[in-house]
Amino acid sequence: MTSPLPQNGSNDFRAVVIHIAVTVILGLGLLLLAHASSDSLQTVLVIASPIVVLLGSIAMLYRTYRVWKRNGRWQVWQGGAWFLLFFFIVMLFNSAPVLFE
Repeated sequence: MTSPLPQNGSNDFRAVVIHIAVTVILGLGLLLLAHASSDSLQTVLVIASPIVVLLGSIAMLYRTYRVWKRNGRWQVWQGGAWFLLFFFIVMLFNSAPVLFE
């Protein structure tokens, strides 16, 4: 007999927070490094920082799908993905003025 509760443990929230923290730290770290570098490297790093956040949100959406297929707590993962997608939009609009100089 199977339990109606998901069997993937209670570490989902911790894993979501760690995924979000690592993605945000990498994105902001690249942006801070871009402001301390020369012109050509600055342009590359300013472009790379929103891309890193976008890849982190896509990875979280993939993990959402995998947890959903296992009948787990996918809502937590989807909420984290929405947060990272919002953060991607903010990073993208903040990096646009540097690109159009």
